[in-house]
Parts: sequence; structure tokens; C-alpha cells
Amino acid sequence: MKFADTIRTSASLAALAVAALAAPALAQDSAQADGAAAADNQIVVTGVFSAKSIENAPISISAVTAEELSQQIANSSADLIRNVPGVFVNSSLGEIRNVVFSRGVSANSLDGDGGYYYVSMQEDGLPVEPITSGNFGPDYFSRPDIMLDRLEGLRGGTATVTGNNAPGGIFNYISRTGKSHPGFEVQGKLGLEGDGKNPYYRVDAYAGGEVGNGLYYAIGGFYRKSDGSRDPGYALNKGGQIRANLLWDYGNGSVRFDAKYLNDHNGWFEFTPAFNYDDPKIAAGFDNTSSVLPPANAHSFTNPDGSTGSWDASDLVHARTLSFGMTWDHELADGIKVQNRARYSENKTDWSTGGLIFPLGVDDFFLSILTGTLGLPGTTTYKVRGTDQVAAEVFSFSGFDHSVVTNNLPNQHILENGVLSQAALSTKYRSRSFQDQFTLSASLGDHSLAAGASFAHSRYSQANGAAGIGVSALTPTPQVYDITHTLPDGTVLQVTDPAGFAAQGGGLLDGDGVRGTQRQISVFAGDEWQVTDRLSVDGGIRYEDIRYDITNLTLGAAVAVNGGGGADGNPLTLWDNTRNTYGAPTNTKRNFHYLNYTGAVNYEVSDNFQAYVRYTRGKKAPDFRGIADIDTPSEISTQFPEPQVITQVEVGLKYRQDNLRVALFPFYSKLSNVGSTQTFTDENGKFYTPPTVYGQIETYGVEIDADADIGSMLNLRTAITLQNPKASKFGLWIANDPGSADDELQSTPKGDADNNPKILTRTTATLTPVDSLSLFLTHSYTGKRAANRANAWYLPGFHTFDFGAAYEFGPDKRFKLQANVNNVFNQFGIMSWARSGGFLASLDRQGLTKEAVAADPNQLLSIVAVQPRSFWLTGTVKF
Repeated sequence: MKFADTIRTSASLAALAVAALAAPALAQDSAQADGAAAADNQIVVTGVFSAKSIENAPISISAVTAEELSQQIANSSADLIRNVPGVFVNSSLGEIRNVVFSRGVSANSLDGDGGYYYVSMQEDGLPVEPITSGNFGPDYFSRPDIMLDRLEGLRGGTATVTGNNAPGGIFNYISRTGKSHPGFEVQGKLGLEGDGKNPYYRVDAYAGGEVGNGLYYAIGGFYRKSDGSRDPGYALNKGGQIRANLLWDYGNGSVRFDAKYLNDHNGWFEFTPAFNYDDPKIAAGFDNTSSVLPPANAHSFTNPDGSTGSWDASDLVHARTLSFGMTWDHELADGIKVQNRARYSENKTDWSTGGLIFPLGVDDFFLSILTGTLGLPGTTTYKVRGTDQVAAEVFSFSGFDHSVVTNNLPNQHILENGVLSQAALSTKYRSRSFQDQFTLSASLGDHSLAAGASFAHSRYSQANGAAGIGVSALTPTPQVYDITHTLPDGTVLQVTDPAGFAAQGGGLLDGDGVRGTQRQISVFAGDEWQVTDRLSVDGGIRYEDIRYDITNLTLGAAVAVNGGGGADGNPLTLWDNTRNTYGAPTNTKRNFHYLNYTGAVNYEVSDNFQAYVRYTRGKKAPDFRGIADIDTPSEISTQFPEPQVITQVEVGLKYRQDNLRVALFPFYSKLSNVGSTQTFTDENGKFYTPPTVYGQIETYGVEIDADADIGSMLNLRTAITLQNPKASKFGLWIANDPGSADDELQSTPKGDADNNPKILTRTTATLTPVDSLSLFLTHSYTGKRAANRANAWYLPGFHTFDFGAAYEFGPDKRFKLQANVNNVFNQFGIMSWARSGGFLASLDRQGLTKEAVAADPNQLLSIVAVQPRSFWLTGTVKF
């Protein structure tokens, strides 16, 4: 079906649904109900210079209420955003490394390392983490808990003038206070993830109230331990957080102090082997509950700087946060207010987990590079750990040719001579940030004015370790092999250490060290002019100044350690005999200055119907990693990246009548100057990146946000996105022989933008047959989407259903029991993928062509699927 036909069909269905909702709703008494109408009166603070009700705010914003939040068992903070139309969320990896973007404002969005590039995840009005830098961003330090009151989600529009370098949207997680939520609450949650196989345990607690004389306190947090949806043999999530606030309301103003401490260990799910681009299915021997993460297996190693590190997969990503904030609101005079928000935060993650886990042949040339056996003639032997059982033997005459002479490897129907690469990821990330935002607002006659400034300064460092490379069986919960190499003279070299890891302190995956600062200063102003009783005009402008000062410790030559004997002094233990060194530090400074602006005309057609049209133009500067990647003298002198440009036009149509609320937002979005990079190896086996190719993404669409009470027992909420995202002007480098001399650039024809579904829907029906019982069913649909810019194949669309029931009882309904089943029918849906063909090919999704798929549609690929069915029981007690 063509997109236009899809739009017409879906729009017709939406219109019929709205009509069906409206008929009974409009027949209700004109008195305001507790459902849709009450929700419509919510006051929002995100994306506006002064608080407004949703129906009066000429922006595309949605609020997810406490009631809606309580019905869900979310995979992560990002998972809650799925309730907002126009937003794509990939939370299939688990609690961290999620992907969020809106209205086609996306690029490289299949990579979990940069999932928040275009949007700002905020807590109480300020970013959780101002820096994004590739596998370092806000959702490592944000967890939903009992302290969460509501979520406000803004797509595009005023985000360019009310957020720091986040034109794609702002998602603000707003906390409870002792004034808004007095009382005590304890909540316990038991779950069975992985289709009922893997236990989950969690407890949340909250206390809040008035101390006296306008002073209020709130404190809450959680502790949780779970094996995850795909059990790796150890807890995949373990830890928790505590946070608190103290609010002093002194009459014509208030002061609030906030504090948060998070200490959590989290993993994420890696790729599962699958077949058939036409109709992808997980390979036999695996299923949607299979884990390919390495086993818990501790070992120590030496880093390129000579320091000693330790690694154990069960330590996962260890995140710690300590933050302190203050918010001051004060009314200087009638209609004149000031607000200042400030926060200091220290965010840290220590990585000790597996990654880059892909099938490849045991005779793959690149595998010998990874393990450090390239150039060694003789026989490489792979044995099952702790035994003499030979899994495979590979003979090399020259050290550069490889032939399998023994193959006892499992699951060879998946890949001939197939094993799994297992990179031991060991990186330490550190960030210290101070943020402050001041706003002065005033109502002067027909004008509502606001002006202010924001400041953010962050110090960031990244130290990449070199914990080594493992090779495991191509099986679920794989064990790494013990590897030896026998030279032609009979000398036996131990390739892996006793824990099963090779090439420690060197190889290709230890990266480099980075440290530096990011400073942002913004000045903004806005005005809303009430031209008549029904007509208003608003405009906003923001000047952004972003500066980077970054020092890179680039890698130097590999050197022999201890005369070639390694840390243990034994030249026969190959894993520690050489390590890379750091070369001379390089310094990169880049400054970005630009102006963002937005304007709208808003007309109140009637007391129930509002319409507006908004134009927005903004820019997105490169993030910290984008500048840190400019790290060689030649790159520093020649590469000066330009900000991406975002242009949006949106129309807002908001209708409200008694128990019905419907909002439609037709939009056009254009993201230009988008860079696309690829990674190849040269004749020496080293990584290099060919010149960046720049393109653009254009999207036409409409968002529908509706909420209706049908009678006194049924409520329906829906968020629908219909869009047509197109990518153009991109190119693809074709690597021929090793090295850049004969690389060939081919233009990519205009086509569907990758990873952008044309249809996204989420609808929840809540039935309340009696006051104490509620039943709720949520249906979500993610439409098919192009797998890459070449449209080589399409990730299929899929449906999921979530069901829940809640029963409240006891005096004042102090007790509540809730049962949930997520993904009731255990639906299979692909959220991310990687191609086959070896280690580097797996990382180059854009390199797959239609011709390659047509030649062999049933070839191997790797996928990450939605999380399988899970079961939950939650008990809550309020005092």
C-alpha cells in the first residue's frame, strides 16, 4: 500500500474513532468529569516561558498523568515517553542505552550510543546530564520511581528556544513535593520477565508533608534487583536511588532544594542471530529470551597508560549520580515574577560488560587481528573452557591465511565455522556539571513578556581500558573459549588468559583517552501579544553560544611489555605481551554561535476550539563526541563541522467539549546538514574513517492526541502518529582493497528515512466497573520502517498488547493491588539490527544494498527484538 493510501485509510479510521468517541461524550452533562476534561486543565511548565494550561498553550505538548504512569510497567524512563504522539522510542535494550526522537529529527538512530542526540531529558526543568558523548548521556542517570508525579513531553516547536541544544523535543520528569503529595507510601513489586522465567524484585518508598510554617519535605526512592528479560546468568539490574526535596513557601514566592543519589548496575541486551530479510525469524537454537552476553568471569589487565584494571561482566555498567539543586520563584509585583533554577551534578559510569557481540567465522581474517595472532604461522586451537575438549582448530601457513581443520563448534546451521566475538568493554566516564537558568516574566497590558539566560559548564573525561577480546560458542549464555596457538616448531603460545580473554592492553578496541570542557551560554526572550480576546501572537528567540576545549590522548605505537614477556614476564602468555601506548596529546577547540527562533499565531475559534500555526527554525551543534573525534593534527586543522539545521511548521487544532479532548498537529519537519560516517580498516588492520557525507531528512505528518470518557465507566486515550519521512543527498563509501586509495563514493537515491515508522499508535482503554476496580488494556503499533538509507529492506511492523487490573480497598483506599501482563501475546518485533559478513560489516548498516539482499534474502543478520512477555504484581500501601 502506498503511503498516501495508508494516510487516507488511517485518517479515516481515526476520524471514525473520534466520531465514535464524541457522540456519547457530547451527550454527557456539561459538568466537568474527572477524566478527559480534568486532564485538559493541567498546567504545563515545559516549552513555555510561563505556566499555561494545555488547551491554551500554542505548542505540541502532552502530559502523562500520575494515573497513566501508575498503570504502566515501564522498561525505562524512556519507555514512559511512548505515551506522547510523534515520538519514537526504542527501549528494547533495557533500562539504559535507549533511543528517543520525534518528527523525523533523527540520524544514526539505530545506535544506542547516541539515543538522546536531539532531545533533552530533564528532571524538574533542567537536563539530567548536559553532555552527550557516545555511550554517555541522560538515561544512565535517570530512573522512574515513586517520586515521579508526571511527565511533560514537548515535540519540536518551542524546544528550540526553551531548551539547551535540543531542537527535537524536551521531556520533563516532574517530581512530587511534600506540598503536592503529603503522606507516606510503600510499594512492592514482583515480576517474572523473559516470558515468566526470570525474577524481578523491587521496593519503593515515599514520605512527604509539612514540617511547619510553610516548610514541606519529600523523600523517596527505590531498590531493585532483576535478571532481565534475557538472563545472562547474573543479575542484569541491581541497585537503586534516593532523592529528596525541601520546599519553603513564604507567600509571594518559594524556595526549593533538591538532592539525588543514584547507585545502580545495569546491562543491556546484545544482538540475537536471525535469518531472512523478507520475513526475519530468530535462528534455531535461540529465542527471544536468549542472552549472548559473556559469563561472569573476572580478570585483571594492563591499560595503555600502564595502570591495572579489572573486568567482570557481572559488574555491568555501574552508574553513580550525586546532584544538588535549588529553584527560587518570587513575585516581585503584580504580574512580575522571577525564577531561577540551578543544579550541580556529578555523574559517573564504570563499564565492565560485553559488547560488539556478532557471529563471525573462526577463520575470519579480522578475528586473528582481534586476538593478536595475525602474522603467526601454525595452528590456533579453541577449547571448551577448563577442559581438553577441542571445539575448533585453524591452520595458517603464512600467518595471514586461515583454514579450518577441525570443527566441533555448535549451531553450524547458523554460520559455517561460526563463533561469537566478545569484546570486554572497560571504560570510565566522568562528568561534573553546573547549570543555572534565570527567567524574568511580566504581564504588561496585552503582552506577556519573558526574558532570561542559562549557563551550563561541564568537565568531562573518558578513559578507555583494554580488557581484551574473547571468542565464544555461537549459543545462548555462551562461554568463552580457551585459545592457544602452536608455532611450526611446536612452541605453544597461550593466546587467552585464565579467564578466556586475549589482546589485553592493545588490539583495536581500547580506543583513546579524552578530557575537556563544554560550556553553554544562552540568552532568550519571548512575547505573547493578546491582539484581541480571541487572537494572540507569540514569538521567541534564543542565542546559543557553545564552546568546547578537548584534549585527546590518541593511541601511539604498540610496544613490547617487559621485553616481550608481558606483565607476568612469560613470553609464551601472548595475551599481555604487548600494549598500545598514548601518543602526544592533541587539543581541539571549537565554538558555535547561532540564533534559534519560533513564532505562532493562535486563534480561539470558540470556548472549546483553539487553532494555531507555528514556524520554527533552529540549529543543533555537534555534541561532545562529535568534537572529540577531531583528534589528529590534520583533522584539527581541516575539520570544522557546521551545526545541523532544523526547520519545522506545525498546525495545532485543539478541541475540548465536556468529556472529550482531541488535539491534531499536522507538521512539516526538515533536518539538514546531517553527517554520515563509516569505518573501514587499512592495509595494516587499523581503523580509519572516510570523509563524512552530508544529507537531509524531510518529514510530513500529523499527530493525534485524544482522551475521552464514554459514559461513567470507560475512558479511552490515544496517541497516533502518521508521517512520511524521506532521506536525500546522502552517499555511501564502498571499500575495495584495504586502505583508502581506492574507496569509492556512491550517491544514495532519495528514499524512506531509516528507522522512521510511518505509523505509530498507542491506545489505552480503562474500564472502571466499580469505584474500587479498574481494568486497562493498551495496544501499541509500530509500523514498518526502512532498515537503512538505501532501503535495502524494511523492519516489519508489529503490534503489542499490555493488560492490567488494579483494586483499591481498605479505609480511604489505602491499599492497592495491581496485576500487569506486558506483551500479552508475546509478539515479536525488531527494534534494531546488524548485517552479517564479519565484524566490521556488522557495524556498517548503511553499507547493505538492495542488490545484496535480493541476491540472498535468506542470509544471516543480527537483531534486537522487543522484550518478551512479562508478568507483574504490585502492592501499594498509603498511610
